[in-house]
Amino acid sequence: WDIWRVIDFSTISWTAVYHSIPTLVALALFSLIHVPINIPAFAISTQVDVDMNKELIAHGFSNALAGMAGGLQNYMAYTQSVLYARSGGEGKASSLAVATVTGALFVVGPFIASYIPRCMAGTLLLHVGIDLFLEGVYDTYGNFDILEYGGIWL
Repeated sequence: WDIWRVIDFSTISWTAVYHSIPTLVALALFSLIHVPINIPAFAISTQVDVDMNKELIAHGFSNALAGMAGGLQNYMAYTQSVLYARSGGEGKASSLAVATVTGALFVVGPFIASYIPRCMAGTLLLHVGIDLFLEGVYDTYGNFDILEYGGIWL
């Protein structure tokens, strides 16, 4: 709780805070709707049934814990989740392995990142982007009426 002793409230630009309120509200609303959008999309992509009630409760608890600890809100990264699932990731052991590696990379990541060629990260992003585009646009062609399909393109 040292943050309250470190911050000098007289140096805060309250005008900037006031002007950022619409962005903060938009972020809060976006974080509210990401679960009902991303979880069913992920379930369709992986052909897995999900219990939305359990997902919403889990996200609520994790966001409450993160807020009490001063952390960031929980957000399901759809593309990374699809990549993980399609790479054969399933079960608690592989999930814990990913969490452990992610935690380790958080500590030593900047040092290691300088040795990873940028083209590898770009190629991975391009591959995932093309795959998700084809899944969302090409594979769904003819399954929706023109208005719904136009919404997919937006």
